[in-house]
Amino acid sequence: MRGIRLLATCLLGAVAAAAVAFAALPFAPLVFHAPIFARYLTLDFVATPLARPFLALLAIGVIVVAIWNVKRGKAAAGIPLACFSAAMIGVLLAQSVLAFLLSWELMSLISIAIVATESERKSVRRATFAYALISQLGALAITIAFAMLAVHAGGGSFAAIAAGAASLAPATRAGVLAGLFIGFGSKAGLVPLQFWLPRAHPAAPANASALLSGVMIEIALYALALGTFVLVAPVGVIAGVVVLLAGLAGALFGGLYAAVESELKRLLAFSSIEHMGVMVAALGLAIAASALGFPALATLAFLAMLFHALNHTVLKTLLFLAAGTVVERMHHVTDLDRLRGLGSGALKRSAPWILVGCLAAAALPPSNAFVSEWLLFHAFIDATLSGNSWLASLGAIALFALLLGGGLAAAAFVKLFGIAFAGTPTPARERETPEAIDAATIALVTAAILVLVLGLFPLLVLHPLLALASGIVGAPAGNLGATLESAARLAWLAAIPVLVALGAWWYGRRTMQRSDPVWACGSALPARASYSATALTKPLRRIFAFALFPERRRSIESATSVDFPAQIAYAVKTRDLTSEAARSVAAFSQRFVRRLRVVQSGRMRAYIAYAAIAIALALVLGR
Repeated sequence: MRGIRLLATCLLGAVAAAAVAFAALPFAPLVFHAPIFARYLTLDFVATPLARPFLALLAIGVIVVAIWNVKRGKAAAGIPLACFSAAMIGVLLAQSVLAFLLSWELMSLISIAIVATESERKSVRRATFAYALISQLGALAITIAFAMLAVHAGGGSFAAIAAGAASLAPATRAGVLAGLFIGFGSKAGLVPLQFWLPRAHPAAPANASALLSGVMIEIALYALALGTFVLVAPVGVIAGVVVLLAGLAGALFGGLYAAVESELKRLLAFSSIEHMGVMVAALGLAIAASALGFPALATLAFLAMLFHALNHTVLKTLLFLAAGTVVERMHHVTDLDRLRGLGSGALKRSAPWILVGCLAAAALPPSNAFVSEWLLFHAFIDATLSGNSWLASLGAIALFALLLGGGLAAAAFVKLFGIAFAGTPTPARERETPEAIDAATIALVTAAILVLVLGLFPLLVLHPLLALASGIVGAPAGNLGATLESAARLAWLAAIPVLVALGAWWYGRRTMQRSDPVWACGSALPARASYSATALTKPLRRIFAFALFPERRRSIESATSVDFPAQIAYAVKTRDLTSEAARSVAAFSQRFVRRLRVVQSGRMRAYIAYAAIAIALALVLGR
């Protein structure tokens, strides 16, 4: 087992080294021409400027997963992960239709097999089926779109397709864009094609989930950017509006469902949908601004998208690997209502680094995601002040949606860390010893340090990304360097309150003379009486009940959905009439009382009318 684990770690390290090499070194194109239909069946691979930042984030994700895999997870799990990562490198390097489709399908098939690792569980089989279905439908849409482009260009290389993109007929362009959006958007988890992601990503092992959610969906974002800015360019403002609105819908959907979710890995999956929505909204703004003649705004939006993609890889790799540590340490318990006080018990050494990941996922300082989302907000504010009605309207809508989605995401991670790690431990948790410092802890520390470094020193990567974004958009950087400088200063300014609070906490722990337990009215407060994750988000579930799926609404008012006659029939059939009838009567009574709430209108006139009617009835009955 130890030899297999070592082999898997070495393979992951080799793939990461290859990704770093392709991202950093100017390799010549690797081209192979098939002997039949050579114009269409060619295998072209080259690291383009657009692919280089995605190769870098892939390398980061693979390196952190390789370190974690030394001690955690199954021994042989790293081997399929290495193949999966190599397939993703193939997607990023592909520069022909055949090379891209082969690499994309290989990436999809390997990821389906990884999701099905624990196929003995029914939920995993269902998740695998949902993922396989949406994956193959998306691949079909991509194949049709690429076939249309190759036939029009008279060749299968991306260079030939890009050269002929300007002469595409409007109907053909619209059909190709629709196919690319369906194919790549489904892999990215965009609404309404996101249903597979909160099923498949939690079903996979933690190290696989880290690559699926931290890298693969960014590969889909790369493919969307490749299609809109290279293969089908120039695209119109309508395409940018559609992409932007789809991103905003994903940000709202992911933020809301992450806020009400109580299962750890599903919460992280919904958070990935929210962050992907933010990135796609940035891409949509870049498309719309470029089409309307605002190159500086398009460059800023594209830069924010690239930086947020890098940040999302780091933070989501950290959080999914932390979830894997929780799964192994807590014996597969991932319900937040059952995970309490881990930060002072079983995961005492990992908790500070998990807190850093939660800050990043909520886009709070001093994390890296705070800077990238600030740049995105800056871009949308500039859009509202641009003087163009299209951009002003889109900017106003986007600011509202992103602020709401960001607030919901912050509530989700306050719930996650506050309940599972900072909450009062149960008596059973208090007796558990903290985990040992091993390779898994080092992996979490590595990712957390990257989160803080990118958050406090963002200019290390923002300047290279700005040059790349301006080259792809086709516009000079202009005065965007000053915007980046202000972002770096804001990162430190926003970090000051956090650092002061941490210093006060540390000083208080060093000098504190006594510590008393939480109490209520003179008696000790038991752990079970503290807030649960479900109770904490109940107000949100009530407020947004209209936007939740039926199974989520049912958790709010489960008693109102009881079928009284059916319950009585079941009780008679099972000869458990007393207990079942009692529960049914209680449910029926609650449903009846809830219906009476309609009379509580809150209007003083209505209450005066009720009193007058009661007095009149009393006088009549008194006679």
